Amino acid sequence: MLLNSSTDRAINLKPSFITPQSPEKARTLLERIVYLLSNTHQILPEAETILNTLYRDLPIILHSAFTDEESVALLEVHKSLYNIYEVSLSHPLSPICIHEHSPWLLTIRNQIENAWLNYELPRIQKQLPSPSEAKHPKLLRDWFVQQAHTESDLDKCLLNFLKNQASIEQFNIFILSDATLNYRFCDALALAQLHFSETVKAEIVHNMWDECGHGVAEKSHGRQFTQMLASLGLEQPTLPIWEDWRPYAGHNLYFCFGLNRRHYFKGIGSLGMPEIFDPNRNRSVVAGLERLYSDARVKCEYFYDHIEVDEKHGLGWLNNAIVPIVEVEPEAGLELAIGGALRMEVMRRYNEYLAVRLGV
Repeated sequence: MLLNSSTDRAINLKPSFITPQSPEKARTLLERIVYLLSNTHQILPEAETILNTLYRDLPIILHSAFTDEESVALLEVHKSLYNIYEVSLSHPLSPICIHEHSPWLLTIRNQIENAWLNYELPRIQKQLPSPSEAKHPKLLRDWFVQQAHTESDLDKCLLNFLKNQASIEQFNIFILSDATLNYRFCDALALAQLHFSETVKAEIVHNMWDECGHGVAEKSHGRQFTQMLASLGLEQPTLPIWEDWRPYAGHNLYFCFGLNRRHYFKGIGSLGMPEIFDPNRNRSVVAGLERLYSDARVKCEYFYDHIEVDEKHGLGWLNNAIVPIVEVEPEAGLELAIGGALRMEVMRRYNEYLAVRLGV
């Protein structure tokens, strides 16, 4: 494993997902994909048969997920997509890396992504600005701010619960639920660095510099989160603790956009939106932690730092990424808005998941 210190996360050579040990045990969509990733197909027993079965059954499970909206199918599809993205984020010496650009895996990934986005896009149409508004830098900027500050009744209820009622055990669940996405956010930022303009790159570099603690290792956000887990007596999860499709979808959206060049502008909108709505969320979290811990600032520095940092980031994304992009490429405005609206959609679903998980 790659490991520098006790506060670094270990990157295991062995994939984190559980691989079926025989072709007979590869029954579900996820199990078949993971089995096919485990080695070269020339030496994997029954690989061709399993792949043909996967191709045959994939449209059926996609219909169950995105037409019938069956929660079991939605979870299976999003867990599968999560593991496909993990190939691009895995240990460089892991055997699964040989499949990163394999046609069979890209075919499956593209089918899932297309079915998913075709499911999601109609749900956000009413939230989007008009095409003419999206081409206007200031109007689009105002739209992002308005959307980010619009809270549903459930959003308000969840934040109020964290602030005033959540127990230590419930906060532990909340923090562990956030862990995977918090650790992966820097990777999502890095994918957005691929060139569009120097102005945009500079803003993302500024965000990355903050994520990395301005060069002070102990202040990097990843290490701060790890230190918080340790101070609260929690172990780093090797796998997401979710057994629900909604948090997987929130995670997957970053990498659907980040690993597809055609979705670049959607990715910028999706990355920028949380920087605007997160400070208010983190204030409620901090208030709840202070209610539970007299030394919350020491134990949970991660959340304290993000209040001030994200307020700066929100303005930075608006003024140095979204506005400049639309000024030079007005047609990109609607793509930015789609990314922002989809991020708001998956954030609200994540809040629904948390409300159920925490018993709100």
